[in-house]
Amino acid sequence: MADTLRGCITAEEGYSFISLDASQFELRVLAVLSGDPQMLEDLGTGDIHQATANRMGVSRYAGKQGNFALVYGADEYKLAEMLECSTTEAQIFMEEHKKAYPKLFDWMQETKEKVKKVGFTVNMFDRIRPIPELTGGTWRIREAAEREIVNTIIQGSAVDIVKLAGLYIRSVVNYEVRFILQVHDEWLLECPNSLLEETLEHCRKLKQVFPQYPFNISVGTIYNGLEKEV
Repeated sequence: MADTLRGCITAEEGYSFISLDASQFELRVLAVLSGDPQMLEDLGTGDIHQATANRMGVSRYAGKQGNFALVYGADEYKLAEMLECSTTEAQIFMEEHKKAYPKLFDWMQETKEKVKKVGFTVNMFDRIRPIPELTGGTWRIREAAEREIVNTIIQGSAVDIVKLAGLYIRSVVNYEVRFILQVHDEWLLECPNSLLEETLEHCRKLKQVFPQYPFNISVGTIYNGLEKEV
């Protein structure tokens, strides 16, 4: 459905779309905040999901599902459902994942304990979010609130970086370049063809401004048919 809708979005004649799509952004934020050396190394390969899969002897799909599920607090039952495996296999996966990224899991546990004491999260830009459900309601409500701790810090930090990247690009490109959409961790620009190469050069400089958080650049005239720059 998403690709079908994207296929309906076309650039005005004489213009081209430029997509700036953050690469594995939330996991990059998590790696930076936790300082886990193995996770940072795996991100350096360009595909942490494949690196995790290789390390654990599973498919890339399983590596990706496992990375996000465990980071955001899935238990062995949810993970077994996601990976279509037994709970015993899911438990083994979880243990192997913790062995692969020990500092990550230490950071998450320490962060949860701290937030439960103070009642609020703080992202990397000091943005605060109170979570009163941590100390009220049923055990299910408190459990769900605890899962929100890491989720909030990571997603809150990631969206702030994306917005800062957008503000940077807006400040350096020609005023004729239009900002069309922000979809999660992607900016979509509509650029006059006469300014395309100049604008792309500004976009390429994002890697210097945000070296730890790369953006993939794609160009084209139909939203679901953009060609990625190599």
